Amino acid sequence: MDGLRGFGAFAVYIQHFMCNFYAPEEEEDVKEGRYVAKPPVWVRYPPTVVTYHGAYWVMVFFILSGFVLPNNYFKTGRISCIYGGVMRRYFRLMLPVLMILSIYHICARMDLFGESTYNKIKNKTWLDLMYAGLLETWYPGTSMAYIEPTWTLSVEFMATFFIYLVAFTAHAYRGRFFFYSAILCFFWVMDILGYLNLVPYHVPKIIK
Repeated sequence: MDGLRGFGAFAVYIQHFMCNFYAPEEEEDVKEGRYVAKPPVWVRYPPTVVTYHGAYWVMVFFILSGFVLPNNYFKTGRISCIYGGVMRRYFRLMLPVLMILSIYHICARMDLFGESTYNKIKNKTWLDLMYAGLLETWYPGTSMAYIEPTWTLSVEFMATFFIYLVAFTAHAYRGRFFFYSAILCFFWVMDILGYLNLVPYHVPKIIK
């Protein structure tokens, strides 16, 4: 599982690399006849596109994390695994994020990423950085103050408590697999409703 999660993280990196160096062709580009560099056709379609489709691998990463988080509790049955996981989760996520945002802030201040990146943080102070790393990143919907991919962190953080709650509630229940299946079906139905534009959310398609 750790190897698959590691590959998922690398795949997301490749996807962001592709977005920067092979940006999607916009309607204005077509109208003005502007050339936009594109990868070979075989790279843009399955099965190759699956290896770097960021949204897909983010979902895989979330699902695998959902299996890994309560694993010790399922093995030992000790409630301390739940309590300890809940208490440690924020610090385990926050400390590396705060360090990465600090490095990003310093590099952007030195204008190592270009003017567009510098303009995003030129009015931000170190207090803004601390607020983003300690609090803002972990609120859903407000977690892209510095780096856009940090939107996943608030989702993962909030989902942690849901996972532990489900594990604690259903662990001793004989029909727990029906309970788990019902939860999965709920999220699948919500995703299908999203594709039908009946709810404001759905997982991005692999082919657009």
